[in-house]
Parts: sequence; C-alpha cells; structure tokens
Amino acid sequence: MKLAILITNPNHHLELTLGAAKLIKAKGHQVTYVSLCELRRMATPEEVFKTEGLDYVKFGNLPENLKPSSGKKALGNSDSLLRSLVRKAFWLLKLKPFIKKSFAGFDKVLLMNDAAFPGDEICKWLKRKSIPFYLMQEGIRFPLPNEAEVKYGGNGAVKVMTWGERSAKHFRPIAAQGTEVVVTGSPRFNKFLADIEPRLMRDSNQKVLGIFTNPIDDQGFCSPQAKLELFEKFVMRAAPQLKSMDAQLGIKCHPREDVQEYLIVANKYFPAIELPKSIVEAILTVDAGVIMASTVGLELLGAKRKIAQLEIPNYGYVFDYHESADVLKIPVEGGFDLSVLFGAQAEISYFYEHIAIGNAAQRITSILTE
Repeated sequence: MKLAILITNPNHHLELTLGAAKLIKAKGHQVTYVSLCELRRMATPEEVFKTEGLDYVKFGNLPENLKPSSGKKALGNSDSLLRSLVRKAFWLLKLKPFIKKSFAGFDKVLLMNDAAFPGDEICKWLKRKSIPFYLMQEGIRFPLPNEAEVKYGGNGAVKVMTWGERSAKHFRPIAAQGTEVVVTGSPRFNKFLADIEPRLMRDSNQKVLGIFTNPIDDQGFCSPQAKLELFEKFVMRAAPQLKSMDAQLGIKCHPREDVQEYLIVANKYFPAIELPKSIVEAILTVDAGVIMASTVGLELLGAKRKIAQLEIPNYGYVFDYHESADVLKIPVEGGFDLSVLFGAQAEISYFYEHIAIGNAAQRITSILTE
C-alpha cells in the first residue's frame, strides 16, 4: 500500500500523523508526506522527515508578494468574488500541477482538512481520480464564516477519524453518504498529556494569567484590526483586577500571528510578557488561560487549568466550551470576575468527552492499513 499524508502545518499536523506514519512504514508500506506548509507561511519540517527516514515532497516557497494566508489582508468572505478568483487561479496554475504529480501512483491519501482551501479543491480532484482519501480531525469543530458553503467532514472521505465522542456527534450529521465516522483519539493529545502530567503543579506563588490568541480574522469572524480591538478591550477591563490580585499577564500567539502587536497593545494597560513558544511550556507557565476560539482551550483544560473565553462580536462564544463548569464567559459588554479562575484545578470530565484516551496512533494505523 502506498499512502500519501498531506499536511499544511508543520506543528500539529505532524504531531497528529507522525506516530501512525512510522507504524505504517514499519509494517512494510510506503509513506510519503506531501507538504503545503509554505502556503501557510511556515516551513516544511524536513529535518524531522530525514531523521525518521520518511519520504516527502514539498510545494516550496511562495513569492514574497504572494501570501494567501497572511493574517494581514482579508480577501473577503467565502463567497466574495475576489477570494474565489484568486483561489481558482492559484489552484489551476500552481497547485493542481503539483498535486497531480505528487499523488501519482498512491493508493490512499490522508489529510487534515477537506473544506478549507486548498483542501476542498484537492478532495474534488481525488474523487475525480477515484483515489480514496481519509480525513483526520485537526482541531475543534465550529462553524467558520469562511467555510460557510462547505462543511468540514462532508466532502466524501472514506472515513473521518475523530478525537472523541463529542466530535463524532458533530461529524455524523455532516458526513457524506458512504463516509464512516470513527473515534480514534488524538495522537497529539496523547503526547500532550504524557508531556504535561509529571509537571501539572506550578511551583510559584504568583498568579499567572495567559492569553492564548488565534487568527479568528483569517477564519472570517472579523478583521485583523477588530481582533486586536477585542483583545485590547479585554486587557483594559482586566487590568484593575490583575493589579489587585498581583497577577502576571502572559501572551501566547498562534505561530502565524505577531506577538509584538499584542504586547504593544497590552502594555498600554498592564505589563505583559511573552509566554514560551512551546504550547506545553506556555500552559505550564500559567494558572489559567483566556482564549478566543481555539483547540488550546482543550489543552488548558486537559492540564487542569481553568479558562475564560472572549465573546466574539456577532458570533458569541465559539465551540461548546460554555458547557464546562470550568469556563468563565467574558462578554463584549458587562462585568466578569477573573478571581474565579484561580484556586481549585479544573475538573477534567469535559475534556475526556472530547478526547478518547488510548493508543490513537495504533487505531489510525489499523484503519489506514485495513
């Protein structure tokens, strides 16, 4: 069997797939990574592939003036004419020839997204070529304005591999006829829990609140400026409470965001520091976290840190974090009490409803080699 694994992120996509890739290769199958990481302004993890002895091909770097996912300039919503024209031209002229060459001769394809460009176009091409593909859940699931016309998980995969039962319930009504939704767990979370378990308790008496941002502007919820304004409004309102609690404020950004932008804004109201770039180290540094709409909320809860979630104007509280007793809602307007985030650790049952514990890499391997 010849398997191609398509990734667009050198961090969590690799964490989700590397264990299974090595197991599949050990069974005598051919495994090749096909990297589009440079489309997201990130570098293909070539050294990892070389160290693990895994074959790979990469799309390569984009011209400096072509950044389809910059986080700085929006192309409009999913139905905007400009966005459609730019994507269609880029697909036909650049991506399609690369995909055609890279997937030649493969029996199966594993990918992390079948809805967000270019995953939607790639899946259409795979279906036309009758190449079966499998979808592995890459993050928490909620409606994205930029994906309004295509449902993630509904593009015709042979199987959708989900992290846990809550996710499976989300995907089953969406999946195309003939697609099976299965619970495999998440290799990334298996590793995360193993890494964090020995160090769950902090040894510092000072309270630390971390703000964990993500590109909700790229997802279509707002403009880049509106995202920073949402952040600024929270810090401005939180500053008096942080000062009264003698708490420290830390900021951890998504890799595609500029932490200096956030630090400049935060420091107008309260001294802030940059948290470690490693998500494990960043979470171990804080007592509680503030999120917008990100998988990091699950990671914080898995590490028994309570979280606060910012309300996104016109969209409310994204995902189902509000169903956990360990989440504080931060409204766009109105008061909130950050002190409830400190003290007792978060209760972890909500986390385990989302994440099936066990050897996820082995489950994924069994599915892909059956």
